[in-house]
Amino acid sequence: MNDFNRWLLDNMKLFVPQKVHAIQALRHLTKTEKQKLSSDDISFMRSAEGRWYEFIIYELFLDVAAKNSAIQKMVLKGSDAPKKRSRPRLGQNGFFYSRNGDITIRGNGQDLAEFDLVMVQMDGSIAIVEVVTSPADLKDFMQEVYYKKQMIRYLFVQQEVTFILATSFPLTKYKGGHMVLASEEHISISTISCEKLHEHIKGRWKTDKEPKPPSGKVCYATDLTTKRPFDYKLFHDIERDWIYKQFESNAELSLPSPAITAPLVKKILFGAIYPSAVKFLCKQYIIDYKGEILDLAAIKSDFSKVIFAVDIPDYTPLIYLRPRGKKEFYKMVYQGNGVFKYERRTPPRVGFFLWLESLNPEIGRDIMERTLHELCRFNKYENHEVAFAQECIS
Repeated sequence: MNDFNRWLLDNMKLFVPQKVHAIQALRHLTKTEKQKLSSDDISFMRSAEGRWYEFIIYELFLDVAAKNSAIQKMVLKGSDAPKKRSRPRLGQNGFFYSRNGDITIRGNGQDLAEFDLVMVQMDGSIAIVEVVTSPADLKDFMQEVYYKKQMIRYLFVQQEVTFILATSFPLTKYKGGHMVLASEEHISISTISCEKLHEHIKGRWKTDKEPKPPSGKVCYATDLTTKRPFDYKLFHDIERDWIYKQFESNAELSLPSPAITAPLVKKILFGAIYPSAVKFLCKQYIIDYKGEILDLAAIKSDFSKVIFAVDIPDYTPLIYLRPRGKKEFYKMVYQGNGVFKYERRTPPRVGFFLWLESLNPEIGRDIMERTLHELCRFNKYENHEVAFAQECIS
């Protein structure tokens, strides 16, 4: 356990949100979000509450940092972020701010990770904080935490990354909470519930007076100096080429590649596929868009581009469909049993859309068939899948 973690554990009494933090957190919310805090619609209220609580923890850490030497700097966010923020574009790599002032790391314009709080310790190393208001959010949480820590380890050449989880509920009551606390790098801060924090702000959302942004021991995310080069497109291409290289040697897939940057790549985009590959895909697999089975005629008439990709770390095959007349992509995820099923849309205002849009046809039938086959075998999908799919179509 490092010195900073020991300091955190010895000074837990400092990390108790006060009324002032609850009020100050309001300055980061939009007028609509403030109104939703008292909404009768529970889904609207919980959504606004989660964002408000995140900024309560942010204000709390700003306060602690200003009064204690253990934290060298807090990274600003929300309404404290620079007013001029870069829109996503291809080639962007490193720290950026989202439209809402959230701290993100982009790779080739794509948002790879979003950090609730980031701080610089006295030795110059980076610590990160995640904020959770519902135990349900702990599902698959460790995979997300692992990725963010890997990103910090690589960029700042850190062996250890202090991770702090702040919750508005007792973390140790849940299985996911025990998984989080299994590492010495992880620290838990549990506060009073959001319901009790609401008592501090009754009637306050309409106020025009907001506290001034902090000064002193703070910095922007874009000012953080990383210690390694970060060319995400290059890292992506290394992983894609590793798969193709193994095809040449007829070796069984060994994934990921041995590259130090392999854990940073979240998805491989093989490229748009040629008509011959589209024909193969429609003949051998079911493409299920919200219960509608898309055949070759539907793909040709309704979509202008089909992209073949794979999700990491599970190496699940993906298809992205570009509908004609709409600026969006449909993400179709391989479910096994020869079926690609719709998961969600990729809107035009995100960097990943720009990357998908930039891809030209380069995948023919042979590469598509070989890659799909090997990825399915790597995932240990059953060999009868294609037969099952054809049986469903007929």
